[in-house]
Amino acid sequence: MKVINGLLVSASIALSLTARASILPPNNLHLQDGFLAGGITQEQFNDTIDFVSAYYAPVVASFKAKLVVVRNWEDSTVNAYANRAGKTWNVNMFGGLARRPEVTVDGFALVICHEIGHHLGGFPFVRDWAADEGQSDYFATQACARNLWKNDFKINATFASTVNPVAKTKCDARWDSEVERNLCYRVSAAGYSLATLLGALGGSQLPDFSKPDTSKVSATNHAHPKAQCRLDTYLAGGLCDAQFQDDMIPGSTAKLGASEKEKQALSVSCSQFDTTREFAGRPTCWFKQTIK
Repeated sequence: MKVINGLLVSASIALSLTARASILPPNNLHLQDGFLAGGITQEQFNDTIDFVSAYYAPVVASFKAKLVVVRNWEDSTVNAYANRAGKTWNVNMFGGLARRPEVTVDGFALVICHEIGHHLGGFPFVRDWAADEGQSDYFATQACARNLWKNDFKINATFASTVNPVAKTKCDARWDSEVERNLCYRVSAAGYSLATLLGALGGSQLPDFSKPDTSKVSATNHAHPKAQCRLDTYLAGGLCDAQFQDDMIPGSTAKLGASEKEKQALSVSCSQFDTTREFAGRPTCWFKQTIK
């Protein structure tokens, strides 16, 4: 991760200089590494990377590329980033982020999902190949978490007793089956893990399921949304029942115009204007949907 005056470069600057896309904006949280208890162990760090890679390496291979997850356990950087070197699609993970007290094993899995989302999530794009930050968040729960955990019936069921009541109400309203509800509970818990880290980073009030960000952007925000907006995005992805297709990167075809790219993305996700999928579209706090 490139450092300028002790600060990590933001996603927009990093992309312009090094074609990287990171999950977090500039921060000095690496200075706290070793002073705070919590986070996950090195074994959990490696096992989670292995687990996510086992599913997505073949998916990336279907695009004639190779997925490489770089394991920087000893590095105190509190971030993660994706970059490409030709047909090698990299995801770079750091021990500094994994050791944060806000990070659970599932939260860490979502970080990997987010970085893979930069490669596979599709429209809207921040630059060239990279899905923007909000889209990578949405992909993490709508597509990646569902692929990883959909058959973990016993583990998913354990979240029924601990799920946030507001998230539970939305999951229950959205999903008819107990199996789908339990998966939604788990996704919401993982999203909260990440969102609390983002809240700590910003030094502001922690995100809250009961206080969604109701703002409406005039144009899609391609940079890092605020913590509350990102929590809303994680939950929205978990509520979306549209099937993301592993054999396509929505909107990646160069010849498509902007509206065609958005239309293709909406064909495998949920719309802000679909009242039957309440809360499941990309939140208006970062995404400006232009077609219905």
